[in-house]
Amino acid sequence: MILLTGGLGFLGCNLAYYLANQGEEILLTKHRTSRIPTFLEPYLNKNIITSSCDILDINAVLSVLEKYPISSIIHTAATYGEKGKLHQCLKVNIGGTINILEASRIKKIDRITFTSSHSIYRRSREQIHGEDEDFPLKSIHYISLTKKACEMICDHYAKEYGLSILIIRPSQIYGPLYVSGVNPLQTMIDNSLANRPTCLEEVHPDDGNNLIYVKDCARATGLVHLAQKPQFTIYNAGDKYLTYGEMAKMVKKIIPRAEITLGANVKKEVQEPMYLNMERLEKEFGFKPEFNFENGIKDYIQWLSYGNY
Repeated sequence: MILLTGGLGFLGCNLAYYLANQGEEILLTKHRTSRIPTFLEPYLNKNIITSSCDILDINAVLSVLEKYPISSIIHTAATYGEKGKLHQCLKVNIGGTINILEASRIKKIDRITFTSSHSIYRRSREQIHGEDEDFPLKSIHYISLTKKACEMICDHYAKEYGLSILIIRPSQIYGPLYVSGVNPLQTMIDNSLANRPTCLEEVHPDDGNNLIYVKDCARATGLVHLAQKPQFTIYNAGDKYLTYGEMAKMVKKIIPRAEITLGANVKKEVQEPMYLNMERLEKEFGFKPEFNFENGIKDYIQWLSYGNY
């Protein structure tokens, strides 16, 4: 059985669906969220079960590992951390990860997969980021900071105790169940479907991000976690870099009534692009995203409009 922390979160639910369809048994932890999405209901109390667990309480984590036949863990639980809430973000993202690793050591868990982020890399127009490069000490936001720290802690736990720890570094994820509100693309889509104009004055059209649809991210994470003998310990999971101007253009193509205004006159330096080397996933697992950008938006619209997953 796989313990999936953050199992009722954005990536967690989509990942649970993928794993259930691979025939895996999954235990989803729930803390603040307890609502089960409709697409998981057919699997509930069959090969998917849920359990309350606060990852900040190591005794709660140990209790779950004692109660259920857990053989591996995928750790997706994290907080994005609003500005001004640094302490809470450090406590949840770093402290929670330490508890998962320590409990895994005590209970001799076979495999742990940690969900990191592409934000650990330094943006660069010239560089395609590979997994073996050193990441910069400077961090642009809380997620970048905490994911770097957690990756280093994972590395030490693996070396010190011989744990099998894998790391997946997704790019910016979009798609069904996204709720954090920090992704301009999702704001464009949500507002356009609701016939609301979108005005993102702080978003420059020439800024952008590397994107991956959540179903593709779930599949990449599942492939890595279920590998019997993975060739590496770290894997990028991304797709294509797009500017926000390009994203807005595509949203308008698919939703012609969309009204989207970006901050063309915003007085700030445009960010460098973010390119990810995807050779590891491609060569070892034959992974290629099933959803290109246009199809990803169309699939997400089907979910938002009709609940079709």
